[in-house]
Amino acid sequence: MSFHEPSELHSLLSGNDATTLLEIIHKCLSCETEDDFTALFPKIQELIPFDFATTALGYRDDNNSIVAVYHVNVSFSEEWFSEYMLKNYLQTSAVIRENFTSFELQYWTEAWKKLRQPEEIISLCLEFDMKEGYTFGSKPLAREKNGSLFCFSGPSMENDRRTGAILELVIPHLHLALTHIYGKKRQDSESVVLSAREKEILDWLKRGKSSWEISVILGISERTVNFHVNNVMRKLDTSKRQQAIAVAARLGLIDID
Repeated sequence: MSFHEPSELHSLLSGNDATTLLEIIHKCLSCETEDDFTALFPKIQELIPFDFATTALGYRDDNNSIVAVYHVNVSFSEEWFSEYMLKNYLQTSAVIRENFTSFELQYWTEAWKKLRQPEEIISLCLEFDMKEGYTFGSKPLAREKNGSLFCFSGPSMENDRRTGAILELVIPHLHLALTHIYGKKRQDSESVVLSAREKEILDWLKRGKSSWEISVILGISERTVNFHVNNVMRKLDTSKRQQAIAVAARLGLIDID
């Protein structure tokens, strides 16, 4: 990562830019909830013209797979996410893989060409008007396992030094805020205990399987599957299966893969 020198930053950023950056950094220090975190992004929009943003914490495991342990979607389309996860693009995206390798700034159209991003992923982005954008992340801090990923997209986003400089300055602070919130979620999760079978069934639900399909896979009755699903929803205080999956993922009880 090539950070800008102070003299260069002075030429790229206005006084108002600097004031807004300081405000964002200060608010990062006081983030306690996801709502606090997502409230930072309208302020960031005052500096860079994005329409869509999403964030995640994760790592590459020993099998070279991407493991996302915590995700906060700021403004990406839920329909886009459903398609993205259903087709397992988290594992096939060259941009995501590069992020969790180098954690360097990537401008999408350049990175797509350089890294040979799969055409189906590019087509999905274009379908949702996400052609121009940036991906950037921070490496794991001392004694931490998880690095971060931040994606910003919008038709007015250009590949310019000013945007790069702003992201270089703000992303490390967003990383700290996201890591702090995830740590609190992990503490909250300690009060929720799911059995191995419940986690197994949640994992199959996450993959889009029905109760009947899970019963066949696990060799148990459909009634037993539904019993475990109802127990999970009760423990997580949810009324729908998709809500249970989302809450379990946020609490770190299951991985997003």
